[in-house]
Amino acid sequence: METAPTLARRLIVERLNHPAWLLLAATRGPLILASLKPLFESSSSEITLEDAREQLASLLSQHANDPTYGIDSDDFRALARRELRDWIKRGLLVERSGILFATDALQATFRFLETIEQRVMTTTASRLATVQQKIEVLQANLNPDRESRAAYIQRKMTELEQELERVRQGDFEVLEGERAVEEIRELYSLAMSLRADFQRVEDSYREADRSLRQSIIGDEQNRGEVVDKLLATDAALLETPEGRVFDGFYRQIQLGTDLDVMRGRLRAILDHNASIRALDRRQTQDLKFLVSHLIDESKSVLQARSQGERDVKGFIKSGLAAENHRVGQLLQQVLEAALTMDWGKQSVRRAPALLPPIAPSLPSLPVAGRLCYKEITDIEEAALNLEQQQGSLDQLEEDFVACDDDLDTLVLYQNTLDYLRKNRSSHRLSELAAALPPEYDVETLAYWLALAREAECQVGPGMETFTLEYEYERAVDFTAPLLALDAEAVSAVDPEHLV
Repeated sequence: METAPTLARRLIVERLNHPAWLLLAATRGPLILASLKPLFESSSSEITLEDAREQLASLLSQHANDPTYGIDSDDFRALARRELRDWIKRGLLVERSGILFATDALQATFRFLETIEQRVMTTTASRLATVQQKIEVLQANLNPDRESRAAYIQRKMTELEQELERVRQGDFEVLEGERAVEEIRELYSLAMSLRADFQRVEDSYREADRSLRQSIIGDEQNRGEVVDKLLATDAALLETPEGRVFDGFYRQIQLGTDLDVMRGRLRAILDHNASIRALDRRQTQDLKFLVSHLIDESKSVLQARSQGERDVKGFIKSGLAAENHRVGQLLQQVLEAALTMDWGKQSVRRAPALLPPIAPSLPSLPVAGRLCYKEITDIEEAALNLEQQQGSLDQLEEDFVACDDDLDTLVLYQNTLDYLRKNRSSHRLSELAAALPPEYDVETLAYWLALAREAECQVGPGMETFTLEYEYERAVDFTAPLLALDAEAVSAVDPEHLV
């Protein structure tokens, strides 16, 4: 147990360094939170830096006359840009190619705001029963006595058999009313903590990668030590509580079936009447697309994890190149020394050597010609041109503009829904492709398949094959699962969150 002075020192350090605490205590903290929170709630995991800057600049302009926030500049967009850059440096946000990601520290501030607003209750009437059950299970698992463990399992089996018999007789309790609302709220709280765990794992991998790169640059370590450090860091991260959560979810991604069952159970819970009272619209969407969001978070974790592997791979390649260069130099010195010797003298040829023979005797082949290492001396150094190049968009070729063109999924969703509503019947993929000729064939078919998955349409049995005609008398055959999309099921899907 920490003493008061120790706890005080630790809290002082946290107050001076933890991004969440710094933001909550910052002068402009309310404005920054008010600008970021709605954006992350609408997009769930990432926002553009430009949107965040415009939102914050608008709030700064609205509160420019309030001396509380110390706004002493008329250039609100520049001030918003400096604020965001400052919080990125402090570790509250992560910026990659103009996209902002919320760190675990920012999620902690969001949860703190929800707590003081009493949006999600943390104390429920069923908490006592949950704690008592946890005590019973933990005590049984900690007990090394074999007879006690067998008695505990036998008692649980007896209770389950009695409960099963009561269910068969129709005597069982169904959660409803306030108890159902409390359980759904508790489920939401636990589910949202999973995303925070994944983000914490991502931050840990990025911090480990930064430490690894520093050790590669600053320490005199060989390749084996660097690889050992990478493996040890990865194993240590997977042994943390959040690391074990991520590892378990990643294994389920590889299997696939468990996540499908989880998605179906979440939809069944959200269809219950108690969910309307327990959760608001945003919380319902978060829980509905929980599996998709966790998969996206897993992708970010794997990208952070692969960065360290790429750094080590580059270090190993550069080390091998340096060693090969050094070996070549040594061989070059040996060959130059061999050329200076008078091989015509028998005393030189029969003189003892420290090295054993490495090749058979070939009298017709000069020793110096057996192996020759060449150094690259003529390397053309090209100067890096950082000057700005002026040009007009009208001068861009059509091929260049076409490379930036892609499928507009929102327009495709609306066109598909309008067609299904107009015809008032279910349509297979071949019928949709004939009625709505796709400009991007593979992307369009993949989107329709994802739409069918989210709409929980019946798939199979069997496959269907159809042909799409193109210009210049080209035709491509496609084989896709046999399914049918209808307007009612498609209209229930949120296209903004369709992945």
